[in-house]
Amino acid sequence: MDTRTFAATQTGRLLERLASQVNATIRRRSSAEAIHHLRVAIRRFAQAVAVFKPCFPQKESRRIRRRLKAILALAGPVRDCDIALEVLAAHKETSLAVELRARRQRGGRALMATLKQWVARKSAARWGQALAAGEIPWPMEEMAQRELRRRAKPFFRQGNQVAGANAGPGELHKLRIAAKKLRYTLELFAELYGPAAGDWLERIRGAQSLLGGINDCRAVQSLMASLGGNAKVEAALRRKQRRKTRQFQRLWSEEFAGVAPRQWMHSLRRPPRKPVARNTSAATASPAAAASAAAAGKTA
Repeated sequence: MDTRTFAATQTGRLLERLASQVNATIRRRSSAEAIHHLRVAIRRFAQAVAVFKPCFPQKESRRIRRRLKAILALAGPVRDCDIALEVLAAHKETSLAVELRARRQRGGRALMATLKQWVARKSAARWGQALAAGEIPWPMEEMAQRELRRRAKPFFRQGNQVAGANAGPGELHKLRIAAKKLRYTLELFAELYGPAAGDWLERIRGAQSLLGGINDCRAVQSLMASLGGNAKVEAALRRKQRRKTRQFQRLWSEEFAGVAPRQWMHSLRRPPRKPVARNTSAATASPAAAASAAAAGKTA
């Protein structure tokens, strides 16, 4: 398959999935599960538009990415409310739940109105036409190497910085975003790398799962504070955040530190014949790795 066809096929597939999820979210009246899957579908499609940017008209691709960002900005607070309500229910805390549900309903209504407008404007069809692939300046394999190495570098750089020190919320959040971009880009080109891509994706998902849990703790703490706070719940969230941070740092040391970055960057130069070797310091799976792998299916 040539690069032009490949870009159009991958982007079209993700746009179709996004349109399906928008309709599902409307039908299910922005349920918590639907919001989660909507955000994932938006991020995957947005990453495809970013990766294949040289293939598309610049003006149109920028407009689409701005629109996607606006929808995410509405969906994010709704998702945070859903997570916070789960936390409050687990701690049998009801005093803050009333205001939180009201805030969630307001956010859900605003999101639903935007999604219905997106459908009414036939945005999926219009975006598909706007993203008709043009002339591609390099072969598909070269594009894969270029884009994957571009996303892998900040992932390893930020990960090494975070894993070796007392990481702040901002640093962990940046690493989480870098992990998402690397994962979604690798998913686009997975067929070029064969079985190795599955191994890489499994490892990235493990790290992303723990980073997502850390970010959820941070987001819920911030949301709770805006509602007046609850000392008991916030203390529990801080303990959970510290525990997950330690688990992530152990996982990074075992899976991504040492010679792993050089191995990855070397293998991304061309489709490898076998998966990148695991870090030799991890002879057996750690509890952190096992826990992250078990939770990976819940990660966006």
